[in-house]
Amino acid sequence: MVKARRVGNSITVTIPKEIVTELDITENTEMNLFVREGSVVMEPAVSRWARLVAQVNQKAAERGVTETDVNEAVAEIRNRARGVEREKRPG
Repeated sequence: MVKARRVGNSITVTIPKEIVTELDITENTEMNLFVREGSVVMEPAVSRWARLVAQVNQKAAERGVTETDVNEAVAEIRNRARGVEREKRPG
């Protein structure tokens, strides 16, 4: 359980370390905040996958690899993973 605290004119809730780690939230992560069925829901504005892809593209560019090359490699890895999933399914 977390406790809401007043900070200036706002209310602040501290996100537990386990959740911060699981969602890969950093100090400057933009978050969406909304109410759903009477509960407050907070989620990163950009998905973790999109942030990881952006980081990979940045590192690739630093090494002279194009975004197209990265996208093709990701597609190839996904296709291989899907093939493994199909092989594991009972026929």
